[in-house]
Amino acid sequence: DGFKFDLEQYLKFGGYPGGYELIENPKVWQQYFQDSIIESVIGKDILLNSTVKSPALFRQAFQIICSYPAQEISYTKLLGQLQDKGNTDLIRHYLNLYEGAYLIRTLSKYSEKKVLTKTSSPKIIPMCPALCFDPKKQNNPEWQGHVFEAAVGSMLISKYGQVHYWRDGNEEVDFVVHDGKNLLAIEVKSGRKKSQKGLLAFEKKYKNVKTVFIGKEGLE
Repeated sequence: DGFKFDLEQYLKFGGYPGGYELIENPKVWQQYFQDSIIESVIGKDILLNSTVKSPALFRQAFQIICSYPAQEISYTKLLGQLQDKGNTDLIRHYLNLYEGAYLIRTLSKYSEKKVLTKTSSPKIIPMCPALCFDPKKQNNPEWQGHVFEAAVGSMLISKYGQVHYWRDGNEEVDFVVHDGKNLLAIEVKSGRKKSQKGLLAFEKKYKNVKTVFIGKEGLE
């Protein structure tokens, strides 16, 4: 409201107000954002304080990570896209560094068995929409749905801290929050085609759950 953004503008440029006056020229804004925000965090906040064997590979990894907003992806698949040899421990290290700099969060699978939570593939949540900016995908409804879902996820993380996703085979729930009292299964109505089978399966497995729908119009 303070910057007179509508939701669609926020989902493209939101998160770092210093560049808002440049959004009329997306190329200039993108260059500012890359140089003043991303490179500042990676080059100064992370690389000056942490040991990273290949800074170029580390930067490439960030671009790949942010190309999967609100998507579950295996460490092996992320590793396969890097232009270098390594192992999944390298990817975990990179993700931990980016999480420590508050650029992203990775969500683990919700389970009452902690071992399953620890071994699950991460779901990537960039902590503001601007980190997902890709001019080639901006008009793609599938992409827009992922970015909106990631924006919802980042807000849930800011409010609750501990947020998960849930999957059982092909059935999934976007976000699961357990705040100590309530168990919430949250489905984001992002415009992407989704089945409600995941919520129904989750309700069947966890009897005390409350279901919530979040769309661009608000809560249900």
